[in-house]
Amino acid sequence: MQSMRAEDVALLCAEPDGAQLQIGALCFFDAAPLRDRRGRVRLAALRSHVASQLDAVPRFRQRIAPTWADLAAPVWVDDTDFDLARHTPLVTLPAPGGPAALRTFLDRLLSEPMDVAHPLWDIHVVDGYDDDVIAVVVRAHHVMADGLALYDAATLLLSAAPSPPRRTASHWTPQPEPAAGRRNAIALLDRAGRRIALASAAIRQVLDPRRAVANARFAAQAVRSVPGARLPIAPSLAITGPVGTRRAFAWDTLPMSDIIAVKRACDATVNDVVLAIVTGALRAELDATDCFDPSGPEPRALVPIGSTDRTDPEPGNRFSITSVALPVAVDDPLERVGLIHARMHQRPASPATSLLPHLFSVADLVPIPALRVMAPWALRRQPLVNLAVSNIPGSREPLYLGESRLLGLHPFITGVGNIALIVGVLSYADTLGVGITVDPDVAGDPARIVEHMRRSAIELARLAR
Repeated sequence: MQSMRAEDVALLCAEPDGAQLQIGALCFFDAAPLRDRRGRVRLAALRSHVASQLDAVPRFRQRIAPTWADLAAPVWVDDTDFDLARHTPLVTLPAPGGPAALRTFLDRLLSEPMDVAHPLWDIHVVDGYDDDVIAVVVRAHHVMADGLALYDAATLLLSAAPSPPRRTASHWTPQPEPAAGRRNAIALLDRAGRRIALASAAIRQVLDPRRAVANARFAAQAVRSVPGARLPIAPSLAITGPVGTRRAFAWDTLPMSDIIAVKRACDATVNDVVLAIVTGALRAELDATDCFDPSGPEPRALVPIGSTDRTDPEPGNRFSITSVALPVAVDDPLERVGLIHARMHQRPASPATSLLPHLFSVADLVPIPALRVMAPWALRRQPLVNLAVSNIPGSREPLYLGESRLLGLHPFITGVGNIALIVGVLSYADTLGVGITVDPDVAGDPARIVEHMRRSAIELARLAR
């Protein structure tokens, strides 16, 4: 039994009723090695392959158990009714298949909450998309892992060279769930210990003589900034609004060579280029809907920053966040890259920025029932960002599921609060997989954003070359 991290508790409390904060990826694989002689998907072999790797990610056999009256963080306990088949269903798309049928399935799947009585992940094997391609949808609740941790877990199923699927799985016996009284007592003690640790860390930071100069500078900066402090406010846009329970997803693939060409021409990073592509797409979307105001405030994007420290064996969330204004009014696409690079890398640190990594520790300080009420209310009204853009670096080499080559993958992240448009990108081999997840009742058809991104990327690459 283990208490949930503060970051994960905060994400769990942020969910409105009937919706879940889900992350994952749509993957495409070469179909032939995954079929038997009669053309059927080798589902038993795939399940055995997944089972052989579950010992490496114990969290994927655990479920969330709440504490009495939410007095402490929920705890992770073994699912005594764990059934791998429940988490690895086979889906056959209706004829004629293809992208339209797959989109319909994904829209329905991402709108459905997973069963909290069991581990919050699944892998849907989707047949009927194309004779030569099998789609696989890897999905998990965000409390299970952040994007990098989920990618790490998913790649345990993949290898750098084609090889027969692994079939050896150790025998697993779930640990009995602790009695409610003992579970609550341990969770309460753990919560108290984390509060003490937070207080001790704060005191050490203040009293440490080696940090005296830095603390004084920080305090002076904070005091100076208070009288004229003005948080950057995002404009009111049609793509931003309280999200409901419906989700829609669309995807595309961009050549990595184009991204690298722009990166080198502008002396920028891949993430800068991605944000510039999104800026061009957002400008086109605003223009198409008669919402483009060149003299108005710039749209703002939330940018998660995943931790590069993967030494912690637990797959939970370890990230901070920042935001950046997207220069949609700038006509020159290459100039947009330079502006975004400057905004992301050359701005001085502020007290608010310094505190971002500790933002989610609030879950250890605020009573959880209050957090369940406050978080959704506040997120539905947050005025700071219009959309989110998440960039995950992937493998530069081809990967294989058994003997089947991974042809492409496209990340998805479902939104909460009033962020109805989330752009996910994930590099793989010589491509950049794009996934657009929206609440269609707020942000419209994600396929339109995909088309805008494709044109924006093509224009940037042409100018860079």
